[in-house]
Amino acid sequence: MHNFGDTLSHLLVNVLESAREYEHAEEALSRAEASGVWDNEAKTAKRKAAELAVAIDGLADRAAQESKEKIGDIRKAVSALCILPGSQQLRSESLERVSGVANAYKHSKLDDKRHPIESFESVLTVGLGYGLDGFGVGKFGGVEVITKDKSGESWKFLGDVPTAISAWLRFLVNNGAKAPADPISVCGIQIYP
Repeated sequence: MHNFGDTLSHLLVNVLESAREYEHAEEALSRAEASGVWDNEAKTAKRKAAELAVAIDGLADRAAQESKEKIGDIRKAVSALCILPGSQQLRSESLERVSGVANAYKHSKLDDKRHPIESFESVLTVGLGYGLDGFGVGKFGGVEVITKDKSGESWKFLGDVPTAISAWLRFLVNNGAKAPADPISVCGIQIYP
């Protein structure tokens, strides 16, 4: 068991604040889409998604430093906890897509095989319509940030974000971090308890 104080603090302060900023950007994008002109809001939503992905991806580095465990082992353990909040459904490669967005934002093109996306061009802001991704995931229509994986499948970032943050929180608490006292919501979804 580990304390994970720095990692938990980063999640509660930086990751959750970045998630709020991303959520606000998605809301602004929806309002702008209704007016018919949304290019600037789309760029902002994509940037806020990438900044949030960088904050989430930073959890792995902190957890590895605090636990002295291999970063790959920690990522595997967290990835196994990526259950879509409010369901029992594993959201495969959710954490890996978030990590891919973070690294594509920093490096543009990705050649590391662990990333399911190829480049920052794989992070899109488009109208998806109904039926894409899981039922009840993300917005029910309209424009939002999605990622397209190497197989060509599209995933709503509004589904990956709460899933990845929830998995990180469970991993930290399961491994000795102090459990937060209050409920936590991310992008309109309660992820804790």
